[in-house]
Amino acid sequence: MKESSDGVAQAQARTLAPAPRATILFLAYEQASFVEAAARSVLAQVGEPLEILLSDDHSTDGTFEILERLAQAYSGPHQVRARRNPSNLGIGAHYNVLVAEARGQLLITAAGDDISLSHRAAQLLTAWDAHAQRPDLLASHLIDMTHGGELGNVIQVDDLADWPDVDAWARQRPYVVGAGHAFTRRLWDRFGPLAPEVVYEDQVITLRALLMGGGITVPEPLVQYRRGGASATQTFDSTKAFLSKVAQANRRAKAEQAQQMADALAAGRAEIVQAGLNLYSQRTALIAALLAQQSLLSSFRAMMAAPDLGWAWRWRKWLYLRYPTVGTAVRRWQYQTKQRRQGP
Repeated sequence: MKESSDGVAQAQARTLAPAPRATILFLAYEQASFVEAAARSVLAQVGEPLEILLSDDHSTDGTFEILERLAQAYSGPHQVRARRNPSNLGIGAHYNVLVAEARGQLLITAAGDDISLSHRAAQLLTAWDAHAQRPDLLASHLIDMTHGGELGNVIQVDDLADWPDVDAWARQRPYVVGAGHAFTRRLWDRFGPLAPEVVYEDQVITLRALLMGGGITVPEPLVQYRRGGASATQTFDSTKAFLSKVAQANRRAKAEQAQQMADALAAGRAEIVQAGLNLYSQRTALIAALLAQQSLLSSFRAMMAAPDLGWAWRWRKWLYLRYPTVGTAVRRWQYQTKQRRQGP
């Protein structure tokens, strides 16, 4: 079944058609070079019919036009619709819009530059059913893929069975990658939309799941995970760019922490989550203080006032942000070294 981006007839047909059990939330933005292959991989999913929302966050490079063409040309068992946000919303708000429009009970995420293996949705649904549909988060391993499309090693995420509850999360966060996630609608209904400022959604959704029905990891790679994205443009060619990147990452980390605390309050587990966030909160607070361009003495005092963070970490952050030419040079060297090791 195919549907265009708008139209009363298409909306009515979508309302009348039986809702598939699972919806693929395909999020794209400025990914015209990769989006066709990524979208075709979700359209090629085998197994039971799915709802597939091909969604563009108001790109300017032709991404939406590619998605619309693919949706209009699609002929197969899935319910496919291409849509576009009227303005650029960002990741958190984009998720909110898509979840509100989705009709499936299991929501499978897919990025506009990654490739989902053809049996990904079927495997996730099989695993969900095998656990009586109790888990609210399903993760899987991934296959590393260079920016140019060359496949590499398997990226193994942590086994979520080792995190049976939020107490385990507070002791140590699991390693997860949101590009391989599927989560339940009831999870979203319980906690509500993400704050628009949220960009790092993978740990937010993980915590939400541990506050509810828990999560499982499907022990096989189901996504070819493209390296790069925003990081592909991190040239660190000026101190201004370096400081801007640090400030942006810190704001995003603070938004993630605020969302996690709001979710913990809603679930009545604020104390344990606050304890688990303590070091992360201290890190963002110290970085914000160092970015505020305080005097040499006050910035040194701020560094010394956070002993829980460890001397080496505090000293490195103080040096890089107090003397950003040093931080810029180090980050540039680290990035170039990583690029050489990983290849094109």
